[in-house]
This record gives sequence, structure tokens and C-alpha cells, in this order.
Amino acid sequence: MEIFNQEFIQEIIRLTWKNPVFMALAIALVWLIPQLLIRKIMEKKYEQKKIELQKNKIQKLYPTNTPK
Repeated sequence: MEIFNQEFIQEIIRLTWKNPVFMALAIALVWLIPQLLIRKIMEKKYEQKKIELQKNKIQKLYPTNTPK
């Protein structure tokens, strides 16, 4: 005899998937988690690019190679 029979499993699936709160939470998690990861990556790239641009501007103001 199985611990969880097929009817019990089907009932759990029905109660879970047809529950609006669970579905809202599941959709929000599937939507928000990748968005947060992408946002973090984009923010890191933006900061690196900002620092690189700042270095380039400083380099133009104070060149290291001066003609003799």
C-alpha cells in the first residue's frame, strides 16, 4: 500500500493550483526573481562603465605622456 494514493495526490494538486493566493505568489516569484537578478547584473555593469568613463575623462585632463 502506498503512503500517498493517487486520489490524495490529485486532491493536493487541485487545491494548490486552483488556489488564487498560491498562483499569485507563484507568478510573482517566477516574474520577480529573474528581474531582480538581471537588475543587479545591469547595475554592476553600469557602475563599471561609469568608473571607466570617469577614468577616461581624468586621463584626458592629465595625460601621462608629455612631449619633450
